[in-house]
Amino acid sequence: MPSVVVKFFGPARQIVGLEEITLEVSSDETVGQVAGRLAETYPNLGAALGIRLAVNRSYVAMNQVLHDGDEVAVIPPVSGGAPLPRIRLSREPLDAALLAAELTRPDAGALTTFSGNVRAELDGCKPLLALEYEAYEAMAIEQMQAIRDRVVIRSGVLDAAIWHRLGRIPLGEASILVVVASAHRAEAFEACQAIVDAVKTDVPIWKKNIWGDGTSEWVEPK
Repeated sequence: MPSVVVKFFGPARQIVGLEEITLEVSSDETVGQVAGRLAETYPNLGAALGIRLAVNRSYVAMNQVLHDGDEVAVIPPVSGGAPLPRIRLSREPLDAALLAAELTRPDAGALTTFSGNVRAELDGCKPLLALEYEAYEAMAIEQMQAIRDRVVIRSGVLDAAIWHRLGRIPLGEASILVVVASAHRAEAFEACQAIVDAVKTDVPIWKKNIWGDGTSEWVEPK
């Protein structure tokens, strides 16, 4: 059966406790699938932020098929600053430019950014002043991480991040940011939509309309 050599560097080597392993792969196994296997085998490695994989000393897309004898390098963030978290719940305004800059990389030909903003609405004569978001935070973080990891592996994109805001958010400000980096635009668009749709259905976050007359109401799911 074909096999690849997986090498661990820097903090990744310390997490795993090994310098390298030999891993058998199927004839059509991709880099993303191997990444998923490594995350299952070494949970602390899977939870680490900013880990990247290189094949034969080059960064590649997650959907690249591996071949017998390939060298797969597990590369933590290089010196120069800690990466921003890929999953975040925040009560402060979300910075789309900052998150997009974090995911920008030389091998990404496409970078999609979705910003879900609070828009003006009327209920009769009542204007909407704001939305208020509440979450089961521990579960929300876990579900957002699971959605992010699943979509990255299945779609073959290079990276993705989900930031969601909690608390009271005024008109015009973002309640959610999703950024996806990919080699090609089609995968980036599809992955971004898949993440947004999954967050809306699976993540325990609720929102409430705050009206100009002082009333409020929970928003029913659609």
